[in-house]
Formats: sequence, structure tokens, C-alpha cells
Amino acid sequence: MSAASQPISDAQFAIAIQDLPFENLYSKAAEIENSISHLTRSNEQLQKYIDSITSDQSLSEETRQEGDKDCSDAIHENVIVINRQRDRIQLLKQEVERRGGRWHELDKEHKQNGNSGPTSTNGELAVAYSDAGSSRRLTDEELRQQMLERLAEDDHGEDNGMHL
Repeated sequence: MSAASQPISDAQFAIAIQDLPFENLYSKAAEIENSISHLTRSNEQLQKYIDSITSDQSLSEETRQEGDKDCSDAIHENVIVINRQRDRIQLLKQEVERRGGRWHELDKEHKQNGNSGPTSTNGELAVAYSDAGSSRRLTDEELRQQMLERLAEDDHGEDNGMHL
């Protein structure tokens, strides 16, 4: 990691997320979980490579003892990043709860499959927020109906301009 490009502090992150809508908080958590998953997989692969070096009898004893310092350093750096990202998820959770919302845990099945996004495989969309702060899943039909209702509400607006 470059000295010129340091991550923002936890305090700065907590301030930055204060005004985000619930859906953005959950989306950010899913993004971070995905990153953690990739870093964890990367560490497993790097460790397997290091293990292959240390057990390779065709290499000198010195080389086997050293392993691969670059890979070891990468694993160490990844662990630091993973811990920082877990702290960020905790900050997101605290922000949701501070607002009176209920934090959802990402679907265990998706975590096991390497997907941490809010969608499921059975045609439903996980909705992690609502006015009451509870979570539930929408079927495709319910999602379509809600989208149609929102579009109808938008059509009753003051102007017909594009809203970004």
C-alpha cells in the first residue's frame, strides 16, 4: 500500500455514512463483505503456494525455510485490510441501529457461495430496510408492483423532467 494513499479513518468513515440512505448502508456492507471474501480466498491461495514451497523437496533447505516472503507479506497486509473492513461493517451496523433500524446479517448461503449481495437464487430480492427497519424478501411480482407504483407516483410530479 502506498504511503500517499491511506484509507480514511474509522471516525471519518462514520461521519461519511451518517447521511446515507439505509439501502446505501446495506449496499456498502455487501460490497465490503464481497471484498473480504475475495481477500480471504486470495490468502488461502497464497498460503497454499507458500506451503508448496516449504514442502518441495526439489528446492534447497534455505529456500524451503524462507518460503515466499512477498506472499507472506501480502497475506499479512490482507489480514490488516480484512480487519479494517470488518470494523467498517460494524460502523455501518451501528449507524443503522443508531437510526432505529434493524441490522440484517447477510444470507449465510450467499456467503458460502462467495456472493454477499442482497439477492437470492429463488427469484426474490432481499429487502434489508423498510420504514419500520425490519427486513424481508420481495418476490419478483411484489418488486414489479412496487416499481410500477413508484413510477406512477413520479408521473404525478410537478414536472416531467429527468430526475437524477
